[in-house]
Amino acid sequence: RKHLTMPADALLTYAWVRSTYTAVRSLSRLGLRVAVADTGRLGMSQCSRLARYAGRYASPLTEPQAFIQDVSALLERSGARFLLPGHDETEVLARYRESLPREVILPVAPVEKIALTNDKARMIARAGDWDVPVPAVIPWDDLPDLSRQLQGNARPLVVKLRRGNSAKGVFYPHSNEEAVQLCADLIARYRLPPARYPVVQERVTGEGWGVSCLYWEGRHLASFTHRRLREKTVTGGTSTLRESRRNPLLEEMARILLDKLEWHGLAMVEFKFDPASGEGWFIEINPRLWGSIHLAVASGIDFPAWLYLAATQGPQVVRAQARPQQEGIVARWYLGDCIAAVGALQRGETAAALKMLLPGGADTYDDWFWDDPCAFLGEAVYYLRGFLQSRSLNPEAEGMLG
Repeated sequence: RKHLTMPADALLTYAWVRSTYTAVRSLSRLGLRVAVADTGRLGMSQCSRLARYAGRYASPLTEPQAFIQDVSALLERSGARFLLPGHDETEVLARYRESLPREVILPVAPVEKIALTNDKARMIARAGDWDVPVPAVIPWDDLPDLSRQLQGNARPLVVKLRRGNSAKGVFYPHSNEEAVQLCADLIARYRLPPARYPVVQERVTGEGWGVSCLYWEGRHLASFTHRRLREKTVTGGTSTLRESRRNPLLEEMARILLDKLEWHGLAMVEFKFDPASGEGWFIEINPRLWGSIHLAVASGIDFPAWLYLAATQGPQVVRAQARPQQEGIVARWYLGDCIAAVGALQRGETAAALKMLLPGGADTYDDWFWDDPCAFLGEAVYYLRGFLQSRSLNPEAEGMLG
């Protein structure tokens, strides 16, 4: 239904997901003509009336060079001069930046910094070096060494793949023996060399928080902070309900990390925070668009639009527009709650499932807009197809984890 006969100003990749759809809405409000692309034809942005064109490309995770060729062809055909990636393809695009059309603006950090932030083990170590609190890490060289290190350990543990995606790649063993076996299974499943062995950490308890930032050439332009109220899976990960709220301690930690990195572009820094003790711990950095970005936009911090303005008109334009976030705004991902409700029903938690299925309880939704209902339908069909193919409420794609 959409043809690349009309020119576009911007091309957004990873089109199926709600974070990219939020960017589509933001850039469209600026009057831009937006094209989108993904590996498939279904998704939120592909079905949105706001997208001028929906293209396809090869998998960036398994066919990176073919992906770059496809994206370059879409840029040349559309005439788009602004390229905004949505997810893991951010690192691939940064690595092959010189292969893209020369005039195209790709507003992301250098590939070395993106690769660092995408590697949980390296980023945890770097945060510790910069005196940002992190949950204690169990050092180990091989499985027998891990067994020795855990002898007598009474602390709850978390095991993480060095590259993950939301709750995927994060595991909570019930014992030291289970942690060792889990690491053995992950090494075998993902064929991990010693340099990519999983991270084993002490599990800290508390609330999930995020501090999102826009930087330009190492200088801070804007920030937004939110607290998670509900998550899609019981093991954490993507939030389905969250509120805008300031947290000076975590905001200072995020500024330390991103200042030290001399960051460029967008990033969301995740933390755990214990309100009883006032302690916070760094968890990870998402060096790209993040799932809850709609709440930031709804709270007055329009990251996608401001990123475009910084790239095309200069960071001074963003500094003139930047303002404090509105606090107390609650955003909900309705389809995410529906998925969480299925999991609750499977666990026999009927009352909780019904609560998640009922509409309301939020000021705004990530995925439902009366002026663009087909976007929600595209999202729903995407998730339904993924569930039917994988029989999982949280499926993973090849190359996503490891």
